[in-house]
Amino acid sequence: MALPSSGTLRISDIATEFGDTAPNSMSEFYRGGGKVPDSAGNSGVPASGQIGIGNFYNAANRAAIALNITANTQNYDVYTQASANPSYSAGTSDITVTISPGVAVGSSSTGSYALLVPSSFNPADSVTIVNNGTVIGRGGNGGRGSGGPAAPGGAGGTGGNAVYVNFPTTITNNGTLAGAGGGGGGGGSGGAYGSGGGGGGGAGYTAGSGGAGGPYAPATGSPGTLTSGGSGGPGLGGGSGGAGGGQGANGSSGPGSYYRPPGGGGTRGYYLVGNPLVTFPATGTRLGQVS
Repeated sequence: MALPSSGTLRISDIATEFGDTAPNSMSEFYRGGGKVPDSAGNSGVPASGQIGIGNFYNAANRAAIALNITANTQNYDVYTQASANPSYSAGTSDITVTISPGVAVGSSSTGSYALLVPSSFNPADSVTIVNNGTVIGRGGNGGRGSGGPAAPGGAGGTGGNAVYVNFPTTITNNGTLAGAGGGGGGGGSGGAYGSGGGGGGGAGYTAGSGGAGGPYAPATGSPGTLTSGGSGGPGLGGGSGGAGGGQGANGSSGPGSYYRPPGGGGTRGYYLVGNPLVTFPATGTRLGQVS
């Protein structure tokens, strides 16, 4: 808790705020000297030279770092954002990330996370995430439809992951945490000149794209959306592509049995990797895998 902004202030108040034991001396409280964090909130406290009690109004032993996500974004690294804040002081900072209602935090690729809490923080820092929106990985792409007798339909792509945590974190989930949907498998072919339709893309932000149809069935699958998987494209002398998975759901394989089989649906992503490090005061909606 910060010291007051006005009124009576005593050296004992300063000592209590910064954890000093008697006897107290003002020379112990230079900014950056070991007791007073060198943060923007303590800019009125000198680092050397003349120092007095009046320098300590509004000074605080810990810095509260508020990070607000108010518009759709992707690949959000909490440490990168927090450490760029001028008030951040390693070991004495309490970071709170708040995601506004209606906002999506996603990923540009299935190989990266939508929201990342790395181990880079000082062990004495604290991290809290308040999610009122949607955090979801990138959707898996639909598989390509089979073309003729040479090959089966292509498999749907794996859905991407939402949250990665490698530092003790509190997540108040009032919204949705979701692994992205897997892509639908490409349809199988019915013979030498048959072709399967492309699989639908999985749900995500970015959503998965639809797979291409086989050469005789130029019917691509539909892309996914933030919430739903896309439908598979129709085949020509072959099967249609499978539907992409919705939030936290596997993609479907192309239906039916043909001369060349359809591709399998893609696997759903993880809504959280690093679950043992997370405390959930509110669980909200959580879809997909967890580890």
